[in-house]
Amino acid sequence: MSKLQTLSGAFDWRAEAIDWPVTTDVGPGLAGVVAAETRVMWLDPSSGELAYRGVPIDALASSPDFEATAHLLITGRGPEEDPGGLANFRHQVRSSRLLPPDVVDLVRSLDPATHPTRILRAGVSALGCHELSVDDDLSGSRQWRELRIVGQVASLVGEICRHRNGLGSRAPEEGCSLSEGVLAALNDRRPEPDEIRALDLLWVLYAAHGLDAPTFTSMVVASCLADPYYNIVAGLSALRGPKTGGASESVLDQLLPLDNPGAAEAWVRKAIDSGETIAGFGHRAYHMPDPRVVILRKEVAAMARSRGRSELFEIARTVESAVTRELAPKGVFINVNFYGALLFHLLGAEPPLAPCLIAVGRMAGMAALVSEALDNIRLYRPLSRYVGVGDRTP
Repeated sequence: MSKLQTLSGAFDWRAEAIDWPVTTDVGPGLAGVVAAETRVMWLDPSSGELAYRGVPIDALASSPDFEATAHLLITGRGPEEDPGGLANFRHQVRSSRLLPPDVVDLVRSLDPATHPTRILRAGVSALGCHELSVDDDLSGSRQWRELRIVGQVASLVGEICRHRNGLGSRAPEEGCSLSEGVLAALNDRRPEPDEIRALDLLWVLYAAHGLDAPTFTSMVVASCLADPYYNIVAGLSALRGPKTGGASESVLDQLLPLDNPGAAEAWVRKAIDSGETIAGFGHRAYHMPDPRVVILRKEVAAMARSRGRSELFEIARTVESAVTRELAPKGVFINVNFYGALLFHLLGAEPPLAPCLIAVGRMAGMAALVSEALDNIRLYRPLSRYVGVGDRTP
């Protein structure tokens, strides 16, 4: 039995084959546990290296195309290797966006002030009732192969955006990309090219990040051989929490009320002195700043400048610098949600919509990892350590 030094990040996941079973350094919350093998993505907590199917994240972000990235994650084939397969995939996910009328009616029956993630959760559950017949297999293997859920979640998020903004239901324009469809629903107009690029970039960066809480939750449900709609609802539930995708909402709640860089500096000092959590900082995987931040910071700066919102970017930079100065010596660094949230906001999203928008991107990684694992997945069943009282007399 081999021992892996997982918590130190010393184990090279690409170069060293492992023979099961293995022992690892284990921390709270299953930190350090190796729960699965995958060819979908590579994440190095020590260097910050991140790659999807061997393609570095910087290369994917340089010309972002979420649909092509989703196809790469799910099939392992890039656009040049399988142009026909990519074209079929685009058609498949785009054509799946026409929601059943009953599902649209359900969304519209809910108070538009309801948190968008709750409406999304209800909508995905309702979709499962329409997509899966009574005699379908419980694992929903056909649905995983067809991957309609990727386009359906995008369409649901667009419908939720329109409902929340008091706009009537409108299906995405035929043939438009997932990002074009969601942006058109969000802002009730045809999106600009730089907006489409920015949303594709966000979804590419959020698409997959190892067994983070939403993905691992989804994998646990998949190990029970439950169908994709149960699976996605479970993953969305974990994504909603303020320690995961919900942190993007908290970032905006904290940053938007700040009037200027001076106020931002004072707020950071007060928050840290009082022990408050500053959203957008800290990460369970990285021992360094999240490498995706470099890409997003540049994009936010450009978008803020083009939209006459440069002061918002300066406020964010002030907060980043002040928090880094105080918390980096303690091992707390900036994460993707800090500038990710700002870019969602610059694209027209109010704070509660940010986790829903993240969810669209995350569908690619969830679908890729689950569909990869289904052939040989085992039921997840870790142990717990009892620390209660000893024998007691009844």
